[in-house]
Amino acid sequence: MGASDLRVTVDGVKLRCVLDPALVLGQACGLKLALGLTRVFETWLPRSFWQVLDASELLAAESQSGLHPLALNDWTALRDGTDAGSWTLRWVGDNLAESQLRGSGGGDESLVERFEWHAEALQAHQAQRAEHWCRGFDPVAGAHDALALSAALDGALILCRAPDEHSPPGPIQALGRLDSPPRLLAESDGGSLLAAERLFVRQAIAAAGLAALLQSVQHACVVHALTLPPDADASNDDSQDPWRCSQAWWYRL
Repeated sequence: MGASDLRVTVDGVKLRCVLDPALVLGQACGLKLALGLTRVFETWLPRSFWQVLDASELLAAESQSGLHPLALNDWTALRDGTDAGSWTLRWVGDNLAESQLRGSGGGDESLVERFEWHAEALQAHQAQRAEHWCRGFDPVAGAHDALALSAALDGALILCRAPDEHSPPGPIQALGRLDSPPRLLAESDGGSLLAAERLFVRQAIAAAGLAALLQSVQHACVVHALTLPPDADASNDDSQDPWRCSQAWWYRL
C-alpha cells in the first residue's frame, strides 16, 4: 500500500447549533441549509419545530404565516420517508423515547429534564406579561424552545434570522421579556471571545459550502442563552427559576 492510499481522519468536537424554526421553515432552502450545517456543526432542532410541522397544513393557510410552502413540503417528505434513527439532526421531544440525542454527553435523560425545566420557566415568564393573541405562526413564541434548548446545552448557539437590518431576531425578542437584556456584539468589536466565535462560524459555514445559501437568507444571526446557578443567598423559591440568573448575547453574521 503506497503513501497515496493512506487516509487520516481526525474527529473533533463540533460546535452545537440549535436551529430556530422560523429560519428552517420560513425559507425555501430550509431543509438544504439544515442538512448542510450537520457537516460542520452538531445541529439540533427544538421541539417547537415539530409542533409547527405537525400543524403546517393549518398554519400554511394563513396568508402571512411566515412559513414557506416548499420548506414545509421538503421537511414533511423527509420526516415521512426517513427512519428517525437515520437522521443526522438531533432533537429533544416530549420524552427521552421521542428524542434523538445520539449520545450528546452530560446524560441523555438529564438533558431532556433540563430542557423541560428551562422551557416551563420561560413560558411562565411569558404568562406574567400581557401578550396579544397571535393567530398562526409566531416566530417569537416559536423561538422559546430554541432558547430553552440552548440553555440546556450550556449556552449553545442558536442560528436564526432577523426581519431586517434594524430589528432583532425572534429569540432576542423573546429574551427581551426577561429582566436581563441581551447584549449585542458590535460588528466593530474584534477583541472578545464572541468575536472569535463569529469568525469561526463564518468560516465553518463557508467551508461547508453554505455561504451563498445563507447569504440568500439575509440577516442571519447567532444567539446564545446561558443560565447560571443562583447566588448562595437566593431563596429556594427564586432558585427554581433558571432564568433568574441568565445572560444572553447575539450578533449578526
